[in-house]
Amino acid sequence: MDQKCVICKSATYHQHDALTYSLRKQFWQMIPMYLFMWSSWDPNNPTEENPPLLACTRIQGEVMKTIIFHEHTIQYSPSNRYVASFLKKYIEKIERVPEYELDDELIEFYVGLAATTNLAFAPTGLCYKTYTLDKEQYTRVVLQEEQAMLSHGSTGLVTWECGLRLADFFIEHPDIIRGKNVVELGAGCGLTGFVCAAMGASHVLSTDCDGKVLNLLQTNRKANPEISDKIQVHNLDWANVEECSSAAKDVDVIIGADVTYDPTILTTLVNAIKTMVVSSQQVVYLTAVVRNPETFEQFLETIDQTDTLVKSVMSLNDTRMNLLCHPSPLSDIRLLLITHK
Repeated sequence: MDQKCVICKSATYHQHDALTYSLRKQFWQMIPMYLFMWSSWDPNNPTEENPPLLACTRIQGEVMKTIIFHEHTIQYSPSNRYVASFLKKYIEKIERVPEYELDDELIEFYVGLAATTNLAFAPTGLCYKTYTLDKEQYTRVVLQEEQAMLSHGSTGLVTWECGLRLADFFIEHPDIIRGKNVVELGAGCGLTGFVCAAMGASHVLSTDCDGKVLNLLQTNRKANPEISDKIQVHNLDWANVEECSSAAKDVDVIIGADVTYDPTILTTLVNAIKTMVVSSQQVVYLTAVVRNPETFEQFLETIDQTDTLVKSVMSLNDTRMNLLCHPSPLSDIRLLLITHK
């Protein structure tokens, strides 16, 4: 029988552990504070926020020991700004609980960090994000990412919701990529392809055409030694038929997240896919945000105009596949499956 905590008397020790796991998962992934869930992340077992549990001195101690001072955090820490924002919000929640008691180590660490961290300006610069792929948080993908959505003229230095959704799809359906050769188009920071490697893909070719993005991909590949041997970073110009054909040699699965947003490149993208998909055994999995319905329809029509490709579309908005993606969808995201006729 799982006993209740003798300190807070508001939750069992199992609930203590579940909360700590949830906080750590979100902290490592740098979930924004406006989306941060101060309760269980598990969509199959949702829980309400429990203020006395959050304020429990045992939980405060676990936050410091197993999150802030965790050996993984020390090596791959989120930005100082994020750590300070997390602790600030956490302390505010504790202070709302009657007769609260603040952990000395927690408050001392926060005060020291806040004194040297400017929270007033928009965050910039590279920092680490860690994506945990299992409930035990043993299987991880570590990425350096920019904190600003647009940096150095590129949107490819940060992971977008489409990438999280596609990664979640492969975590839920690992048989699709297990033992397969995978090519990722517009890989950006590399999350989806790296997840495929971690979930059992034989080889992943992470491609992009932006020099800064390719450099970051190489850095991120080296930061994941458990899967780095299975990942190759490659410059790929979709307009170059020979490059596309070469990249697709022996490929089983082609993936891409948020690569359909620009109407001026849709024909080039479809032609690249047409070049790469030469067998009915190959499958393309793309996720797309329907920001502009006309652009999305244009992409579907461009596929239909080919003489070799067929497509199917499904919504990912109501899915329970959200080990990485926030349980509350922020965007209208579709999954496209493209195959050879």
